[in-house]
Amino acid sequence: MKHPYSYPIYILSFFLICFITVPASFARKVSYTLSPKESREEREEEMTAGSFMVASQCPDCNNGYTIDQIGFSGFDKKIGSSTESFFITNNTNRTMTALTLYVDYLTLDGRQLTKKFYKLNCNIPPGETRKVDIKSWDTQRSFYYEKSAPAHGGGTPFTVIFDPVAYYLQF
Repeated sequence: MKHPYSYPIYILSFFLICFITVPASFARKVSYTLSPKESREEREEEMTAGSFMVASQCPDCNNGYTIDQIGFSGFDKKIGSSTESFFITNNTNRTMTALTLYVDYLTLDGRQLTKKFYKLNCNIPPGETRKVDIKSWDTQRSFYYEKSAPAHGGGTPFTVIFDPVAYYLQF
């Protein structure tokens, strides 16, 4: 003998299967994989393969390396320029492959204009210096670096402070 409620369950199951489920042709495909180009670029931004990170002043924590072994010099940004440039010196005994840092932009009396974070891929051999060009924060092109040549029309001078977060050295 059948259970008295089994017939409505069959009808309900048939209704759910036929009318509520979505045919595969209408389903939205969801993909979580990245194209090879995107995944390669993301990996390069995070760290170059075969490198290790140095991120503090603790020599015992970083195989004897410290964050202050990287030097910055020669900052330049003219009033009409859309780019800024500076030099990075690798004072370690290994090739530097990447660098993350903050650049603090200040007025000459010390007020902060802005602070930017940069991830830079590089290839700087031990003991050598390389020039870096980055897009300027000054989109209106009305500021110039205090040691750069000022424009005839004026403008506002600024200074910078480099605050390295981490750098990557090849094994």
